[in-house]
Amino acid sequence: MSHPTSATEYVSLAKRVPAFTAVGRAALLERADKLRTDVLEPLRPLLIEPERDERDVAAFERAIAEIERLEALVASSVELAAPRTGRNAVVTPGALVEVRTHEGDLVSVRPVHPEEATIDDQRISWDSPLGRALLGARVGECVEVASPSGRWVGEVVRIRR
Repeated sequence: MSHPTSATEYVSLAKRVPAFTAVGRAALLERADKLRTDVLEPLRPLLIEPERDERDVAAFERAIAEIERLEALVASSVELAAPRTGRNAVVTPGALVEVRTHEGDLVSVRPVHPEEATIDDQRISWDSPLGRALLGARVGECVEVASPSGRWVGEVVRIRR
C-alpha cells in the first residue's frame, strides 16, 4: 500500500483502518478502563435490586457498548509511524506542527484520527479544516484554512515528533 500524501487520502484510509499514535491508543484503552471503574462498578449493585431504576440499566448498557466500541476500534487499528522531521518533512498524522497564524501567533497542533483528537488540547482531528489544510504540507509552506469563522492562511514553521 502506498503512503497517503493528502488529507483526503488520510481520511479515506482512516475510514477503512483506524490509525492512532501510541499515546492515542493507550488513552483510548484508558478511557475504556475508566468507564469500567467509574461507571460500571457503581452501577453493578444497583442492577440487582428488586426495584431497580431502568435508567441505571440503560447507563450500564451504554457504558458496556462504549467499552466494546473502544476496544474493537483499538484492536482493529494500526499505530502511526513516527513522523519525519526537518526542513524536507511533510506533515503526516501524529506530527506535532508549529503553525504561524494569520495573526502572527505560533500554535502547535497534532493532526490525528478524530477519535484521538479529544485526548488533549494539542490534538486536532485530521478531518477538521486545519487538519485537512496541514496534511501533506511542508515546512515554510502556507496553507489556506477554510474555518467556520472564515478563510485564513497559516505558515508551517516546524514539524516535530
